[in-house]
Amino acid sequence: MSSSIIDITPVPGYPSQIGFLLAQLEDIREDTKRYIKDLTPSQLSWHPNLKVESIGTLLLHIAAVEWSWIFEDIFKRPMGPEWEIAFPIRVGKPQVSGEPPGFYMGKLDAVRAEIKTGLATLTDADLDREIIPLDQGGSSQPVNSYTIRWILYHLAEHEAHHRGQIAVMKRLLPF
Repeated sequence: MSSSIIDITPVPGYPSQIGFLLAQLEDIREDTKRYIKDLTPSQLSWHPNLKVESIGTLLLHIAAVEWSWIFEDIFKRPMGPEWEIAFPIRVGKPQVSGEPPGFYMGKLDAVRAEIKTGLATLTDADLDREIIPLDQGGSSQPVNSYTIRWILYHLAEHEAHHRGQIAVMKRLLPF
């Protein structure tokens, strides 16, 4: 019986470190998509109570946070109200309901394509650049600053965290 070596290599066409961090994001995204591809609109919409996000909402949240960290924080483009659907509990709106997996995958793919275009404008030296978040979260105190390297790492960690929540939600589905 032979075994194969599983590895991760930088995405071609990007500086090596950015390509490596992007490869991690891509690998995590493929796993996330695999988790949801066979779910029905009802399963994607289900949540155990009004204080818990559905799987669909978690997917929208992943896309919105990725957009925010890259475009709000690195490129200083404010997030528009179209992203409120990704934070319904926070903004007091109902969660998106009845959408098929393709709806969520489309949002994830569109954001990732935009992210890839943005990242293509950076160099590996930019990874050390200090970023001060555009959204200060309403704080009157100075907030932390971050490097672009940490932001890309954090996006991988963020999606993996929510993918774990999605896995638990799938087990809790009552149907």
